[in-house]
Amino acid sequence: MKLIKGAILALATMMTVNANAAFIDFTGYSTSSIANQHHSGDATPSADGSELLLDGNLWVYITDTFEIRSDTMLYFTLNTFGAEAEVYGLGFNNANTVTPNTFFQLGGSETSRQNQIASYTFGDGEVDFVIDVGSFFTGTFRNFVFILDADNVTGTSATFSNVELCSSGDLCISTLNSSVTTVDSPSPSVLLGMSLLLLLSGRRILK
Repeated sequence: MKLIKGAILALATMMTVNANAAFIDFTGYSTSSIANQHHSGDATPSADGSELLLDGNLWVYITDTFEIRSDTMLYFTLNTFGAEAEVYGLGFNNANTVTPNTFFQLGGSETSRQNQIASYTFGDGEVDFVIDVGSFFTGTFRNFVFILDADNVTGTSATFSNVELCSSGDLCISTLNSSVTTVDSPSPSVLLGMSLLLLLSGRRILK
């Protein structure tokens, strides 16, 4: 059984309401293509928005405000299917261009000019990544780019899921998941109400 004190839960919940760290919901975005890098295929979000599926040969991005500070960490899960692509990657930029210094190559049959991260081996299935983005670069970016580069092969697919940017002061789902099990994802307002009741009653949640 896991004991969670009401005070801790209330504090964590209030931080969740105030912090901006959360898994990206891809259903809330439309994807655009990097110039001259969308040759075939599509980018499709899953029904629940937690995953972006790329198939074919394409570099796509979503647009928002992505702040990278010196302590910012990027969490996500990569999975690949079909044939091995030449480059699996992701990164950030502010224009519709290729910017290797703010991109990361995660794996693939070729080596690009992008920042090289511990290589994803094709066939490994789902692999969780944590990238210390702030140690590579900092700044505010408009575009979050996802890369499935396959100029010389066909039948390639990849998914990026549970994508989250976390900086100091954020309450991050990715780090909480290692010790807390979420059930049915209740809304922050419901959790806050439950937490305040727990504080008043002095009880603990048993699980």
